[in-house]
Amino acid sequence: MFTISCVPDCVRAEPVIYKKLEATSDDVALLRAYVGDRPTWRNPAHPWRVDSRFKLTGVPTLIRWENDAVTGRLEDHEAHIEKKIDALVAGK
Repeated sequence: MFTISCVPDCVRAEPVIYKKLEATSDDVALLRAYVGDRPTWRNPAHPWRVDSRFKLTGVPTLIRWENDAVTGRLEDHEAHIEKKIDALVAGK
């Protein structure tokens, strides 16, 4: 999960994400990465914006990694939707 703690989308999504992950019986590891302060994140050359593995456009973003590959992701506008988090965790 990539976040900035003062961004409204992050503030809205974080409790939902943690609630859903705590309730799952699947073996899930959550790695939380901060993208920096607002000016750092807004830089178009931010490493996670330009890295082909991440290609972040917004925060929070949830990315499912499996066997060294991205197998699913939720972008900032959907990272708070419980059904989508369930589907991402389940690999659907």
